[in-house]
Amino acid sequence: MIDFGLFGLTTRDKRVYEGLLTSGTTSIRGIAESTGINRGSVYESLKLLIAAGLVSHVEIGKSTRYVAENPEKLHEIINEQKRRLQGAHSEADSYIKTLALERQEPGAFNFASFYDGDEGLANILRDVLSTARLQKLSDYRVISSPRVSDYLYNNFKHFTRERIKQGLHVKVLRQGEAVRGEAELAEWKMAVDYISDTGCYTIIYGTKVAIASIDKYNHTSGIIIDNSGVAQTQTKMFDIVWNSL
Repeated sequence: MIDFGLFGLTTRDKRVYEGLLTSGTTSIRGIAESTGINRGSVYESLKLLIAAGLVSHVEIGKSTRYVAENPEKLHEIINEQKRRLQGAHSEADSYIKTLALERQEPGAFNFASFYDGDEGLANILRDVLSTARLQKLSDYRVISSPRVSDYLYNNFKHFTRERIKQGLHVKVLRQGEAVRGEAELAEWKMAVDYISDTGCYTIIYGTKVAIASIDKYNHTSGIIIDNSGVAQTQTKMFDIVWNSL
């Protein structure tokens, strides 16, 4: 079932739209009666649905009647969002470059950001991809925790697909039990000195190091350290262990 949140709409707006589809051209009162939603809320939803292009209206005498657009229009709206997002990428690049001119070199500041829960972990993964693009990285390193991995992708289920699409290779030192099979553009080795799962997942990428952890209540949190010295140290230590296995 499609999520109307993709269009900036709520579940209530979706109910109003579906009510209109079944009732045809009707008034606010008619929509309220068919959906069980009060008139004021129906009116607010109709304004948003009209702005999104999913509802139109006609004036009949002194009254206004509303009609739902063909659901096929959802594809047009999605395609339009894709075009806007493609343009937003280039605008974001220009904006980032402008800000970069006002900063010192990457990693000049000892800067750390804290993230919490599933969405926090998803933001860390998004930062891996965006930093890789910005710093033109072709690979990164991971010290994996199976316990954290079970939650890491909850809010970014297509991360691996996006990583592969970006041509980003990953080397993984895995704690815990051995993994079977390998993802595309990924290499795995067992961290033999760390057989038990510590519940700590480390990502080393460019000038940054991200650490995600999980507690005994399965609550996840993470931190990104943006410091080239820290990243270089972690990279060297990782490579020493990797090459020894």
